[in-house]
Amino acid sequence: MKTNRDGFDEKGQSLLELSLSLVLLLIILAGIVDLGRAIFTKFAMKDAAEEGVVYGTSFPTDCDQINNRVEFNLSNRALNGGMTVVTLIEGNDGSFIDCSLIPFNQVYAGKRLKVTVTKTFTVTMPFLGAIIGQTIPLSVTANGIVLRPQPPAN
Repeated sequence: MKTNRDGFDEKGQSLLELSLSLVLLLIILAGIVDLGRAIFTKFAMKDAAEEGVVYGTSFPTDCDQINNRVEFNLSNRALNGGMTVVTLIEGNDGSFIDCSLIPFNQVYAGKRLKVTVTKTFTVTMPFLGAIIGQTIPLSVTANGIVLRPQPPAN
């Protein structure tokens, strides 16, 4: 049996150090996995919002279809559910108006279009959740310019 100069047994010291460091390393690894999932989710949301902008630049008043394009793009990545999609178009006064509320004659080429996707990402690793909270709010915005020509004046 190995003893130190004070006469105490050192037999379990290495095992104790290993167990403490292993727990710490597993917590760090779990955090990396969860944060990686959050980053993947944010990139997928950005891609979906850009898909909505691509459609919205040609058909800016078809709000339901813009939202459907975004949601369909997210469902292909198994991220459907819990998302909020907001489509805004620049009005004549420069403010942004919801796609479904803007007057048809204010939507023409050169107007800015914004598609915002938000989601509350749930952290699955309990130790990481105790440190940073159980949820992370994610939000992305994609911008574009409406391509539809201005309607003729009556």
